[in-house]
Amino acid sequence: MVRLLFALLLTLLAPSAAAQSFNAQEQAEIRAVVRDYLVNNPDVLQEALEALQERSEAERWQRITSDPRDFSLGPTDAPVVIVEFYDYRCGFCHAALQWVTDVTRTRRDVRLVLKELPILSPESMEASRAVIAAAPQGRTWQFHRALMSFPLDQQLSSAQIDRLARSVGIDVARMRRAMDSPEVIALLEDNRGHALDVSANPATPLFMINGELISGFDRPRLEERLREATREVRDRRAARR
Repeated sequence: MVRLLFALLLTLLAPSAAAQSFNAQEQAEIRAVVRDYLVNNPDVLQEALEALQERSEAERWQRITSDPRDFSLGPTDAPVVIVEFYDYRCGFCHAALQWVTDVTRTRRDVRLVLKELPILSPESMEASRAVIAAAPQGRTWQFHRALMSFPLDQQLSSAQIDRLARSVGIDVARMRRAMDSPEVIALLEDNRGHALDVSANPATPLFMINGELISGFDRPRLEERLREATREVRDRRAARR
């Protein structure tokens, strides 16, 4: 009954031929039926709003995790997905590197999606642009680890970025030519948009595990959420049997 009422209401609201199949009196009567039902059953409206929110969050998560421009590690169909927004001059991002690396090495059911979010300094921005520009050369993970391991008490100059890129086998001249391309800037802007979509004031690192946001490198909370996500996947599979 509830689904039918909402289907009728959506049909009337939609600018489609289906809505035009009802005359004015019939449309008014359907609206009255839907209104009376919702007034007498307010819990239904709450359920509908919650369902709408769940759908919206699922669609947002799909957009965040399905961008082919992002670098990722792990199976593309992994049931558990970790997204990390980070800045190469962020101390907590540096601290999280080993945990992230260990998870990708030991969990074959986990996919890691990396999203550049350079918000701390011009050095951060240049490093992120370099990584994105060098991505077609296939050394992103090595370059990422090199930048995340560079001491924070030293200046990450252009020369240092080039040196680190060269040390992992990247053609620096080719990388530099691509750094100012519209595609690189567009990806950084899209990443910033995603971060603002999930947090009003995003800071790094910003993690998401199967859609749930975890700000900062809170290792106990990250590991707890990872266990929760694993249990949720197992329970869903068991329910389908």
